[in-house]
Amino acid sequence: MRLGSRFSGRLLIVFVLGVGLAFGQPPVSLWPLALLSLLAVFWLETHQSLNGSLPQAFGRGWSLGMGYFTVSMHWIVEPFLVDSVAHGWMAPFALLLFAGGLSVFWGCAFALALRLQTPFGLAFALGFFELARGYVLTGFPWGALGYIWADTPVAQSAAWIGIYGLSVITVFWAACVHWLFLRKRIFLMVLVLVGVWSVAWIGGDLRLSTEKAALTEQTVRLVQPNAPQHQKWDPTFSQSFFERSLAFTAAEPSVDLVVWPESALPVSFENAETLIEQIAVAADGTALLLGALRLENEKVLNSIVYMDQNGVAEVVYDKHHLVPFGEYLPFERWLDRIGLGFTSDLFGTGFAAGEGPKRINIAPLGAVVPLICYEAVFPQDVSFASQEAAILLLLTNDAWFGGFAGPQQHLAQAKMRSIEQGLPMIRVANTGISAMIDPYGRSLKELGLNIAGFIDVQVPQPLPATLYRRFKIWTVFALLLAIFALSLICRRQISG
Repeated sequence: MRLGSRFSGRLLIVFVLGVGLAFGQPPVSLWPLALLSLLAVFWLETHQSLNGSLPQAFGRGWSLGMGYFTVSMHWIVEPFLVDSVAHGWMAPFALLLFAGGLSVFWGCAFALALRLQTPFGLAFALGFFELARGYVLTGFPWGALGYIWADTPVAQSAAWIGIYGLSVITVFWAACVHWLFLRKRIFLMVLVLVGVWSVAWIGGDLRLSTEKAALTEQTVRLVQPNAPQHQKWDPTFSQSFFERSLAFTAAEPSVDLVVWPESALPVSFENAETLIEQIAVAADGTALLLGALRLENEKVLNSIVYMDQNGVAEVVYDKHHLVPFGEYLPFERWLDRIGLGFTSDLFGTGFAAGEGPKRINIAPLGAVVPLICYEAVFPQDVSFASQEAAILLLLTNDAWFGGFAGPQQHLAQAKMRSIEQGLPMIRVANTGISAMIDPYGRSLKELGLNIAGFIDVQVPQPLPATLYRRFKIWTVFALLLAIFALSLICRRQISG
């Protein structure tokens, strides 16, 4: 009984530490609390848990993840509240199941760390499974640990190691501090405790203060109609949102390109001939990009449409990284075979994926990497298409994410893609936050949440290819390999 009570107490402690870690994520961004929580996790594992069993280690990691993901991903309930009468009851179950699924990665990390027996083993395992979280079952890297630095100059380090690498370095720092504490190297411990992030902070601050993004001569208009999700497809309101976008497009002065957000047309692209003609009149010879849904082989594709200066519209990109349960049902064909397939107005099962990441040429901009909605949270997809690109383009409908953490976190992750690639980004969101982001991840101009309007802004020039853009995920593998080797060396010292 005493052993079970002690184990339950440890689970509660690591759950609370997971909550502390989560408060480091935007928009709260309490990174000092997150770092203290991370150090406490390493202390707890090293001092109390090395002799435990694999199930106990997994349980502690899973509990830490539950605290972290339940708080940092709480916005996941927002889609269920769009029609709260019909779907609101599902919200708490969806959040807990979602957080529980993601926490499995951290449970596996703690189980692996038990075998490696050193703080560096835990650093390697957490870093490795955070990377795996971005790939397994199509991946979901939202809320990676490295985003605790999103609102600080430390984020500039992503130009060399990316967000995955920043997550790895964060846990490695905690391992170094704790290892030096165990070896009673107090001076070195304090030096690492303060010095690592001071150097990264100062270096990032110097990069931001001394480097200014050069601007091109092209001016782009970002149109934000602000259509609430519960009204967006309602025929009573959808036409007024469309007309609002038309008015913003036709406003003076003239620009080189107008950009509308994701799924901006109130009908499918095949049935929008009259609407396209109205857009061409409003644009009056200005090229325009917009998001639209279209039908193909009884499936829906989430697409980007380009209308040239002559008013000719064509599909230039189809979203390929679909949202599980939002745009498709995982294992849908297999579930249909055993009679468990279903459809509803909440869980999407009718979308088809596009060909994959690609680069397109848009006359006023040059080579563009197009992204739709949560495709912007996948560094690997952006890296795949970013070579020789001049700019990133993100069309999104963040109305699904609510009005607090979801849109802010999505914006922070979009900015991180610009830092990683050294490329500016045009980000246009239905309800906000629309922004022109420079290659250093700074918003040159923003249109805030739940505001209808538009902004005109010059397009920044891209930077020379960053280290991360050149070597992609291999920089992260190199870090992980070095930490793994260090963990083996330290384990041998302990055994000796």
